[in-house]
Amino acid sequence: MLTAVSLSWAVAVDLVPAENRPYIGSSGDNTVMGLIFGHNGVSRLEGGGGGGNAPQPGTDAGQPSNPGTQPQQNPGQGQPGQQGQFQGPPPAALEACSGQSQGASCSFTTQNGNTIEGACITPTNTSELACAPQGMIPGQAPNGQPNAGPNGGTPFSNETGSPGVFRFFLSPLSKQMSWLLPFALISVLLALFGSKIKLPVESGIHKGLILWGGWLLTCVVFFSMVSGIFHAYYAIMLAPALGAMVGVGFGQLYKWGKVNTWVVVGLILAVLVTLGFQIFATTQYNEFSPWMLGTGLLLGLGIMLMSMSRRAAYAVILSAALVVPSYWSVMTVTSGSNNNLPTAYDGGSDGQGNFRASPPQNNGGERPVNTELLDYLQANTQDVEYLMAVPSSQQGAQYVIETGRPVLYMGGFGGQDQVVTVEDLKEMITNGELRYILYGGDRGNNQEIANWLASSCSTVEGFNLTQNGPQGQQGGQQMKLYECR
Repeated sequence: MLTAVSLSWAVAVDLVPAENRPYIGSSGDNTVMGLIFGHNGVSRLEGGGGGGNAPQPGTDAGQPSNPGTQPQQNPGQGQPGQQGQFQGPPPAALEACSGQSQGASCSFTTQNGNTIEGACITPTNTSELACAPQGMIPGQAPNGQPNAGPNGGTPFSNETGSPGVFRFFLSPLSKQMSWLLPFALISVLLALFGSKIKLPVESGIHKGLILWGGWLLTCVVFFSMVSGIFHAYYAIMLAPALGAMVGVGFGQLYKWGKVNTWVVVGLILAVLVTLGFQIFATTQYNEFSPWMLGTGLLLGLGIMLMSMSRRAAYAVILSAALVVPSYWSVMTVTSGSNNNLPTAYDGGSDGQGNFRASPPQNNGGERPVNTELLDYLQANTQDVEYLMAVPSSQQGAQYVIETGRPVLYMGGFGGQDQVVTVEDLKEMITNGELRYILYGGDRGNNQEIANWLASSCSTVEGFNLTQNGPQGQQGGQQMKLYECR
């Protein structure tokens, strides 16, 4: 029944003729089933293709996701030499990390005026630290894990670490939502023995275990083992189940405690295990705050309250395990945010023992709007529907936010979806819907569109731009503004 209901929407959409429905982004073949088993299936599990032409998040359309093999110029990663081999990082990238430590936050300005923010790393075949853009660390990710890419390694391991049983308990993933995970896992066992097991399931606690425990364990096992596309913010899908299981386990202990006063020992042990992990986790990020001492104080106070009020004692003992996650939540909100790839507070270091004076502030890879281009387009497109057309949402989203006007994403999210054809563009131009196209010239992901632009449209002088790719990770894509009439 679950499978039938879940697949009903996918089947219904795929049965609608392609010309009568929106393009299924990142599917590669314009089908929901292709998206399920490709980009959101095999690619998530193994990091392989499986997605047709669909790009992986964090990679620029039509370009390899391993910067160490990228032949084009790439700010912060080196200058291309003969036969596409890199000669080393640009001087500005080296200067940005002068006197810094491995993993330290850094930024520099490229020759074209773009500001690159990232981390100091030691590039392949060099001995000097250089500033590499976020997510573009050749050979090694910021946490020392193998870098992501089609040639091997775990994609985005700088966010999620390597697959394994302890993935949620080790840096860099342990800071996301694992603070109460030990208590939640213990609660799964408590719920299992909370009532006599019967089939069909009758007890409320076992029904809750199936829903919340099944949810929690499925996500923990899946994300612990997945070696494909996995961003840190995906861990948010564990939060409802984790919170529910903490409540279920605490409620069961309180219920048992009504008939056996020694049950409080079980609560104390569960909280101690959780506190032990929390202390271990904070040391991974070299973080300490006087507020964290409240864990021990609350635990001791709860034990003393047992002789006066069992309800108050249980509540205080449990609250001891909430101090550190509460502190981390506040720091996440107040220490800056990554709007593109949200993540929890990094602590007092980069997770490798390299201390930071303060948490890094970054823009999450957001692309600043070119105000001259924006003013020009606004002044010359009031009589057409679209502000402009661009290869993907990565190049146009900020302009939509800035103006509230539609921008045509010809290739979907990453630029490789065959959403718009040359014939479509010709028709829109003829109908007065579109006039300007910002495109990547000889690096455009659709050669047919690139050829048509070169032969049928004129270049608007003064607007040769360098655009970063998804999450600001692929820099140096030269784009031209074309006027088509």
